[in-house]
Amino acid sequence: MKTPSIFKSIVFAILASLGAGIFGKLLPIFFSPATSSALIIAGLSLAYLIFLLRQAETRRGRVMVVALWLSLSIGGWLLDSSLITHILLQLSLIWIVRSLYFHASVLIALFDLILITMAASAGLWAVIQTDSFIAAVWCFFLAQSLFVAIPELSGRDTPLPDSIPVVDHFQSAHRVALEAVRKLSIN
Repeated sequence: MKTPSIFKSIVFAILASLGAGIFGKLLPIFFSPATSSALIIAGLSLAYLIFLLRQAETRRGRVMVVALWLSLSIGGWLLDSSLITHILLQLSLIWIVRSLYFHASVLIALFDLILITMAASAGLWAVIQTDSFIAAVWCFFLAQSLFVAIPELSGRDTPLPDSIPVVDHFQSAHRVALEAVRKLSIN
């Protein structure tokens, strides 16, 4: 499975920080500071989701993920929810996508949830210490780059243990048909 490497994730963190800095200066010219922050957070979330979806081997559900992001972002904006609510919605969506596309078990997905919580804490710490949105985005996505180090990142294509029999109805029916043809040809 093609998974994001830590190098690609760090490059994404650099680009996200630069983008957040640029849009952090431009958007307040046109929008209120709260709306600007919500737009930047939603944009960063979409960029990261696209980054994740491009790295995932399976192509199923990509349009649904973008539609879900769009509905959550617009719904949160129309309901005039707080900035914390926007952040929590986007973090939840990132966790759900990583859990579905990259993790094979619930335990590994819970480790990923812990990583996302720690990354959000690192971003919060950075913004409190430096009062810089760029530093917060950098710390958050730098911590997110560690998700590739979570064990068993191989996804759903991992083989089942030998103790669990794999039932393939086509193969078993094919074997039965071949056995019947062999018996008929002998008689």
